This record gives sequence, structure tokens and C-alpha cells, in this order.
Amino acid sequence: MKKIILFAVCALAIATLGSCRSSKEKSPIKTYVMPCSEYTKGDGALRAWASGTSDNETTARKKALAAASAELAAMLSKTVKQTTEDYSSALTESENVLSKSFMSDKTKITVEKSISGATIICDRWNKDDSGQYTNYIVLELKGSDYLKALYEELSNNSDVAVNKELLEKLFLENINKNSAE
Repeated sequence: MKKIILFAVCALAIATLGSCRSSKEKSPIKTYVMPCSEYTKGDGALRAWASGTSDNETTARKKALAAASAELAAMLSKTVKQTTEDYSSALTESENVLSKSFMSDKTKITVEKSISGATIICDRWNKDDSGQYTNYIVLELKGSDYLKALYEELSNNSDVAVNKELLEKLFLENINKNSAE
């Protein structure tokens, strides 16, 4: 009886080990890298990636541009808000109150102007078997371009002095921090 049980256990062990397959077989999960995703991080620039899908090429492009513009606007607004906070905290109390409200007003105006001047750095198409077009777009806004527009807006009001070197340093730091997220 012991031999039969031992034989059954050995047969079960062999059957179990025999059913194990090599790990070299292909996984059913496919890895897909989205087109233009290699352009989403930029040194000193904010970049927004988006896609749009439609059965019409023009509509797909409009959807992608709208989504990328919205993403870029959100990133820029977040960066500008953080820069304004950092800049205001670096100033003395008497400078802080006037400068913070002034900077907030001017940066809102400049954000709207700058988004329309963003550059398309990647524009790729895909058409699937069902006839749907997908447009992949990456929009870029260079920090230096935004600062140039901001300095132009700030120069319209000479009542408040702005430390441009400090502002530029903080802004570029925040761009690099926000583009890494």
C-alpha cells in the first residue's frame, strides 16, 4: 500500500512539473508606446501631449489640438501660480502685497496670449482598420518665450519694480519641476 501511495505521489509530482511551461513564451499583454510620447519632457519648456480620434482627419486634428492646448494651459497656469507664490515669498512684506496682486493680474493676461503661440513639435497620424483617424500632437511652450511676453506686459506698468533675474530663476525651476511630473 505504501508503494502505491508513493507511486501516486511521484506520478502526481511528475504530471505537475510536466505541465509547467517555459517562461520564454510570449505574454498575452502587449506593450504599446504612444506616438510622440518621447517629446513630453523638455528642459526649460512645457510640453503637452494629446490625441484626437474621428472618422475625419480635420476633426481628429482639431480634437488633438484642443486637448493639447487645454493641457498646456493647465500646466502653464500651475507653473505661473507656483512661481508667483515663490516670488512673493522671496520679497519683503511691504513689496509682497503689491507685487503679488500685480503679478497675478499680469500673468493671467500673459498665459492666454502665450498658449496661442505654442509650437507643434510632433504631429503624427494613425488610421485603424475601421477607418478612424487618430492624430497625436505635442505642443511646446518655451519658458523663455513666456518670460519675454510677461516682461513685455510688465513693462506697461512702471509703478511696480520687478526683479527679473529672480522671477526668471523661479519660473524656470518651476517649469522643470512641473514638466517632470
